[in-house]
Parts: sequence; structure tokens; C-alpha cells
Amino acid sequence: MSACPEIVIDNLDPEKYASLLTAAQAQGIQLSGDAGTTHYQGMNFTWSYDTATNTLRMQCTEKPIFVPCHMIEQKIRQLIA
Repeated sequence: MSACPEIVIDNLDPEKYASLLTAAQAQGIQLSGDAGTTHYQGMNFTWSYDTATNTLRMQCTEKPIFVPCHMIEQKIRQLIA
């Protein structure tokens, strides 16, 4: 198992963040609240959302070696779009 670099998304307004939570949950990813950890398909994630700065920080802390970090980041950014 290995970790990926932290993903920082600035200027994510509260409505977009709420939309991200809904989209993630629709795909079976258990995200709720402004911070936490979750497990999804053999991967562990941590996240925190700062409402004062509208900044989301998310990191895949454990993943299978065959899953590239850039693919994980791409999927996260697609959920936000």
C-alpha cells in the first residue's frame, strides 16, 4: 500500500462542497461533514473542508500499488465539476 500527495482545492463554495458530498455518496463513498476518514474499494481517504477559506484538502492515505495517484485525483476533480 502507498499514499498519494494531498489534493488541495481552493474556492470551493459551500454549495459545490455539498454537491460533492452528494455525488460521492451516490457512488458509495461515505463522505459527510467537514472532515473525516473513509474507506472505498481498498483505499483510505482523509479530508477536511475549511468553511472560512472554502478550501478542501483530501488525501488518499492508502491505496493498492497498481492504482495511480493521478487517476484518483482525476476522479475526485470529476466529482466536483
